[in-house]
Amino acid sequence: MKRLKSPFCCREATTERGLRIQKWPLKQTLVVSPSGRIKKYNDLLTILSKSVLLGIPIRTSSCLTSPMDVFITSTIVLAIPAYFYTRLIRSIDRFEKEPMPYLLGAFFWGAVPAVIVAIILQVILGLPVEALLGADSLESELISGAIAAPVTEEILKGMAVAIIYFLFRKEFDGWVDGIVYGGMAGFGFAYIENILYLSSTESWEEWFTLLILRTVVFGGLHGFWTALTGIGFGLARYSRNPFYKIFVITSGLLAAMFGHLVHNGSLTFVEADGSIFLITLLNYGMLAFFMLILWFIAGYNDRRRLTVYLQDEVPGTFSDICYEGLCKHRSKHLAKLGIKRKQRRQLFQLAAELAQKKLQLKKMGDEKGNSEEITKLREQIKALTTQFSS
Repeated sequence: MKRLKSPFCCREATTERGLRIQKWPLKQTLVVSPSGRIKKYNDLLTILSKSVLLGIPIRTSSCLTSPMDVFITSTIVLAIPAYFYTRLIRSIDRFEKEPMPYLLGAFFWGAVPAVIVAIILQVILGLPVEALLGADSLESELISGAIAAPVTEEILKGMAVAIIYFLFRKEFDGWVDGIVYGGMAGFGFAYIENILYLSSTESWEEWFTLLILRTVVFGGLHGFWTALTGIGFGLARYSRNPFYKIFVITSGLLAAMFGHLVHNGSLTFVEADGSIFLITLLNYGMLAFFMLILWFIAGYNDRRRLTVYLQDEVPGTFSDICYEGLCKHRSKHLAKLGIKRKQRRQLFQLAAELAQKKLQLKKMGDEKGNSEEITKLREQIKALTTQFSS
C-alpha cells in the first residue's frame, strides 16, 4: 500500500462488501487497534534497543534520522506542552497550591504504571474481539478504541486520584484539588503515550503533523477526562453519606469514560466520513469552555472561603487591611502595605490553608490533627505579618 504524505489526505478504498468509501488515515495515527498498537511498540522497542546496545544508527525511513534521535527529540519537545498543561491545570487552584511531591506522584502514576497496564489490558481484551470480528473491521475498532481504551485508561488514571484521596486525605481539600490531581495524572499519561506515537512515525512531516494534533488540537483531553474523575472524589470529600460518596465518585468516572468514548468513537468514524472530525473539534471546544467556567467558579469559591473562615481571625491573626487584601478580588491593599510579591504568595498560601483547615474542622471534625494544624498556621501567619510591619 502506498504511504500517504500527510494524514489529512484521503483516499478511496473498497470495503469487503464492495462499497467505495473515503478512507481517512488521520484516525490511524490517533487511535490504533490493540494488535497494531503492540506491534508499533514492539517494533519501536526493538529498534531502540539495537540502537542503544549495538550503536547502530538504524533508519526507519529516508526522511528520518536514527530511531533514537526521533525518540529523544520527541521526549524533549513533548516536555514543553506537558509543562504548559500542568501549569495550566495548577492555576485553577489559585491560593492553596498542592504539595509538589503529590503532584509529581500523580504525574508519574499516569506516565508509567497507568500506561504500561493500559497497554497490557487493551491487548488482552482486544485480541479476542479482533479474532471474532476481524482486525480491520469497524466493529472491532469501535469496541477496542471507543470502549476498551476509555474504560481501562480512565480507571487506571483515576487510581492516582484515589490513592491521594484515601492515603493522603489531608492534602485533598475538595473538587478543585480533584481537578488538579486528576489533570496531572492525565497529562502524565498523555506525555508517555505521545512519545510512543511520535517515535513510531516514518517521516518528519508525519511526526510534525501528529505533534500538532496530539499536543494542540487534542492536547488537553487526557487531563480533562481524569479531572472529571477528580471532581467526583472532591465532591465526596466532605460528605459522611457513603451512598452519596459512591454515587459522585462513580458519576465522575463514568463522565470521564463517556467523554473519552465520544472522542475515540468520533476518530474511529473519521475513517468512513471525514465530516465526523468536526465532532472531535467540538469535543475540544467544550473542554476549553468547561475548564474556563471551572476556573472562574474555583476563584469565586476560594475568595468566599477566605471571607467566611478568616473573618474571626481579625484582629488576632490579620489586620483589617490585610484581611481586605486577601478577600477582595484585584485588591491593592497588600501592595500598599509594601509587601513583596513573593511574600504575598506566601501569605495567600498560608491564609488559604488556614481557611481550608477551619472548613475541614467544621465539616469533618479534627481528623487526627486539624486543630493542631490550625494553631501552627496561625503562628506562621503572625510570624510572616511581623516581617511586613518591621
